[in-house]
Formats: sequence, structure tokens, C-alpha cells
Amino acid sequence: MTKFKRAHTDSSLITSTAYDPYTEVLEVVFCRGGIYEYTDVSEQEYMNLQNSKSVGLFFNGNIRNRKQERYKKVRD
Repeated sequence: MTKFKRAHTDSSLITSTAYDPYTEVLEVVFCRGGIYEYTDVSEQEYMNLQNSKSVGLFFNGNIRNRKQERYKKVRD
């Protein structure tokens, strides 16, 4: 992923996120370790994630479970 500025989240699941609107790739840094990239995430989905009351709940319900076949681990 191209280096984008990470956005810190107030979540017990996710430390920060970064998004590339050109490739529709969402990068997620988890609190327990690991950085993952999720593909085919629309800009609207990313905005909804960032603006949700619970980033973790939104992520689990709308991105993680729906994009299981479209992610890869980038780093530990």
C-alpha cells in the first residue's frame, strides 16, 4: 500500500486505519498486533467506519465478515 496518513481510532480492537481511495484498500492496525489490508472497501464504507460510534462493531459487521476472502496480512 502507498504510504497514507494513518487515522487513530478510539477503539479497543483497532489502533489506526489508513485508506487509499484510488485502489479502495483499507489498512487496519489491530491493538493486539498485526496490520491487514482489506480490498474493495468503498470510500463511503471507510467514512462510515471512521464516523461510527463503535469502530470495532462497524468493522466486524461491515468489513471483516464481508471481506474475509479479500484481505491479507501485511505485518505482525
